[in-house]
Amino acid sequence: MIKIREIREMIEKSQNPLIFFDDDPDGLCSYLLLEKKYKKFKGVVLKNSPVLDERYILKVRQYCPDLILVLDKPMISDEFIKEVHVPLIWIDHHSPENFHGGFNYFNPRVKDDKDNRPVSYWCYKITNDNLWVAMGGIVGDWHLSCYAQFKKKYKDIVPSKNIKNPPEVMFDTEFGKLIRVFSFILKGKADNVYGYINLLLKIKTPYEILYQKSEAGKKLYEKFDKILRVYQNFLDRAISENNDAKLMVFTYTSKGYSFSSELSNELIYRYPEKIILVGREQNDDVKGSLRSSETSGIELPSILSKALTGIEGQGGGHTFACGFHVKKQDFIKFKNRIQKSIK
Repeated sequence: MIKIREIREMIEKSQNPLIFFDDDPDGLCSYLLLEKKYKKFKGVVLKNSPVLDERYILKVRQYCPDLILVLDKPMISDEFIKEVHVPLIWIDHHSPENFHGGFNYFNPRVKDDKDNRPVSYWCYKITNDNLWVAMGGIVGDWHLSCYAQFKKKYKDIVPSKNIKNPPEVMFDTEFGKLIRVFSFILKGKADNVYGYINLLLKIKTPYEILYQKSEAGKKLYEKFDKILRVYQNFLDRAISENNDAKLMVFTYTSKGYSFSSELSNELIYRYPEKIILVGREQNDDVKGSLRSSETSGIELPSILSKALTGIEGQGGGHTFACGFHVKKQDFIKFKNRIQKSIK
């Protein structure tokens, strides 16, 4: 497995590097950390699929990179690997079961399966700069690595009280609002998303966004505030539909934005004793998120795998947070299997 020092050296030697990154705060912040430091990357956000596959070979041919980095994606297809003829570095923290060689691979779980510190943490170790950006990805991915260091520097936007878990930062602090900015600016059409990512690259401190102290910060906050109102409507609906069942299920339709990950994160924080299933209905599919809490002790990957047996769909993720994609006609069967597994 490649080391952080070796990754840094390969980046420094490259002239035209290309990054593919996941469309969540961890993936985005990982890209931001590297581009803010080295100012030479072309970034491609991977929306709507857990797999980097042959559809993206065109991007490689278009930019002719001398180095490719893949950040926070759980899978890369064999077809993509075969078509790439330059060095490739894959930095990830999902289960390493999909690793099969042929490129430079960094994943802490290879040595210790319990070490799933986010990719933004490791990109911060590469750059040693912009801690506030790193924390957006780290906390956004349900971790508290570097939090003690961060709190000393930014004590005015995180409380002095003893924080026990990541969602306390996300939902109960001023900094948590910034994490939602990172999440919400990724919503919508790709062309617009890249415009907001470019604005983020201009931001030097979190205060520019939180207190709208620059033009770029104002535009980012306006985008966040607009989407927040839509999100809040779905959250209120989900809460109003809550009952005494162990499995909390909320489905919704939205033409413009997907909020499944954000909704499931906030709902598991509010209802840690439950299992949360949030699904977005889109055409003939239901795509969504599954959450449990560490206090519940219910580990999701095996439950999800059994629920998907024999039906058309896919899913996976972490111990207490997974994503899924099933056909609408199979969703009730899928939900019932999860319900049965947690009784």
